[in-house]
Amino acid sequence: MREQNWKRKEYESWDEAFRGLTPVVRQQSVRVAAYTQVLYVQAVKMHFGENTEAGAERMNGKYADFMYKCGMYHQLGKALVPPEYQVLQSDFTEEEHAVYKKYTTDGRLLVATLQQRGARASERRKSEYVERPTKNILWMILRECCEQHMERWDGSGYPHGLLGSDISAPAQIVGLAKELDRLASEIRSETPFDIAFDTIVAASGRDWSPELIEVLKASRENCLSVYNKYINYTRTLPRTVPLVERRPDRSMGLKYRPMAGAELNSVPLYEAIPWFGGVADQPGETEPIEALRELFKRTNLVEDISWYLLYEAADTVLRMRNCNLAVEGVLLQMIPEFYNLGTQLQHFNRLFVDQPIPKESLLLTIPAEILRGAGKTALEILERYPRNGICLVVDDFRPDDEWTPERLIAMGITRVRLPVDLYLTPEGTVILQDLRIKGITVLGKHADTPEALAWLNDGGAYCSSGTMVGVEVSEDEMILDSLAREES
Repeated sequence: MREQNWKRKEYESWDEAFRGLTPVVRQQSVRVAAYTQVLYVQAVKMHFGENTEAGAERMNGKYADFMYKCGMYHQLGKALVPPEYQVLQSDFTEEEHAVYKKYTTDGRLLVATLQQRGARASERRKSEYVERPTKNILWMILRECCEQHMERWDGSGYPHGLLGSDISAPAQIVGLAKELDRLASEIRSETPFDIAFDTIVAASGRDWSPELIEVLKASRENCLSVYNKYINYTRTLPRTVPLVERRPDRSMGLKYRPMAGAELNSVPLYEAIPWFGGVADQPGETEPIEALRELFKRTNLVEDISWYLLYEAADTVLRMRNCNLAVEGVLLQMIPEFYNLGTQLQHFNRLFVDQPIPKESLLLTIPAEILRGAGKTALEILERYPRNGICLVVDDFRPDDEWTPERLIAMGITRVRLPVDLYLTPEGTVILQDLRIKGITVLGKHADTPEALAWLNDGGAYCSSGTMVGVEVSEDEMILDSLAREES
């Protein structure tokens, strides 16, 4: 058990006990109270819980305001334990977990005692919590909400493992309100309410009464209003406003593949791979850049398509940053002919104003063949990119007497990817080691076998992509996978 010098206080009222809760628990209770009232009002309209005599007595529209208090005070038992036990922690021991869960029965006893003290001031007994039976329906509802809100429909909850309609109808509502708030507050996503809502609906018949889930569905918009009201008090992520519209029928876009580092679960970068639709007689099929380079060049589409992809990649980088992902950025596979267009720095400057991301978080591939085939004027243009903060990664780089690591560094280029034919060869091992010694960072690609991935990792490649690392996924899938990986 954790060491602590905390001394339990004596409380004279519900409000005083409420102030004995930690700020985070008080804030959660306020939100739960708002959800509870919304759900209770809808439940009364839909006659939820009225199939039993006890339920019919408790489900009455005139109690809606009181149900707000039930949501507010449902965790009052936590005021009887030290602050470090008021919020469930993943590292709690079995004993500490038991102390935490006791707040449900303690809460019932506390509110019952305070009810009695308020009613019979002359009979107050300090340092003693006793529950006397009552016929006051409101007092019974509050006691049940405190004690039973963690019970579950299938009997898997606590403290008593009550099953089905044995759980008080108002307590079921408070429990669902609390779970909706917990999920919507803790899920790391740009749409946490939607995920929380769907997660709870999926647990119908297990954690929650199917009839109560129908109440939740009918209350969705009002619950969303509660969420939006208190969104600044939760740990949700901001939604990114993209500059490129991802229409379902669009003819091009980006897929993403993780570039995994040598450390377990480490993904420093994602490789952004363009796709193009419109394959004749093959709905849903796409083509890679290599198949369409000549078409883009012949139809003068290189510039327009390149900037569409650049803006989409910039949107993704901003979304990663808004999601607080431990990912440095995106490596975008560029159309090689882009670098033959002439200087694009003015357009780049506008991109980083339109979507304010660090320049170093958007890396662009440039084929080694483009460097080798560039004349003096073209090279002068290419040299301006790194000087202005544009990060280039030379693809299929093989050093020789003309293109040495030193020459790349002099241009401001410090990242390369090797040709696949060098993998697992003595020549490739020597080149890999020499590049590292001279200050060049090697990124791996086509890590499609365990041997290739191990060779890249052993040679000090910063990160690698390929089928051994992961499949190509959509931007949404990439964000969700990244969030899940960082939560694990």
